[in-house]
Amino acid sequence: MRIKKRKTVSQLFDPKKMLLSEDSSFPMREAYKSLRTNVLFSLPGSDSKCIGIVSANRGEGKSTVAINLAISFAQANKKVIVVDCDMRLPTIASKIGINPKPGLSNYLAGNEDVQGNLIQHVDEYGIDVLASGDIPPDPTTLLSSEQMKGLLRLLKEYYDYIILDFPPVTVVTDAVILSDTVDGYLVVVRHNLSEFQKLKETFRQMNFSDAKVLGMVYNGKGSRSRYSKYYRKKGSNYYYYDEYYQKEPTESVK
Repeated sequence: MRIKKRKTVSQLFDPKKMLLSEDSSFPMREAYKSLRTNVLFSLPGSDSKCIGIVSANRGEGKSTVAINLAISFAQANKKVIVVDCDMRLPTIASKIGINPKPGLSNYLAGNEDVQGNLIQHVDEYGIDVLASGDIPPDPTTLLSSEQMKGLLRLLKEYYDYIILDFPPVTVVTDAVILSDTVDGYLVVVRHNLSEFQKLKETFRQMNFSDAKVLGMVYNGKGSRSRYSKYYRKKGSNYYYYDEYYQKEPTESVK
């Protein structure tokens, strides 16, 4: 009798399949084009833009959204870098398949030169990435340092868009301590996962810090129609994206 081996988690779930590419479904590509367009209109001007990606909880897909938004800008011939500011539980490097260190923490601690071997170019997606680096004892202190603000000023000289992936707002305050430097934030919420009270607390903290919220990315819900849609409600911007929706627009959608 032939016994089939069970697949490992890595075999069942390939993070790269969640990333934007020519093989991505039409609705997924269009959803990120819509998100990119609305970010462009939300942050007018030709100068470099710094965008923070946040969520209330872990597991809402903010890191995937951060990477895919960067890829979408790169597809529009923009020079983009993704910076993994989650120095507690980083995921950017593993999702893209690059070295997680050295990275941001090493630079902020004064151990590495950012113009040296820290920034990694990912040819497959046309973006640059600054990974999180070694796990530091106090990430909040590093992010709130003048060294971090100086780094962002430096990056703005080279890039059109700087995408910052932050830890969840209700877990730590890392995201909002840079509110005076970040041009705008996108809040990622996930269908059947986000909790109203935690989301409310997220906006309370961001409002208290005078953080500019560009809108919300509603993640993990099937399309309401053939195409993923953007809509406005009560003065807030919402962007739909379903990472599991794989039907082409020519197929019938039930």
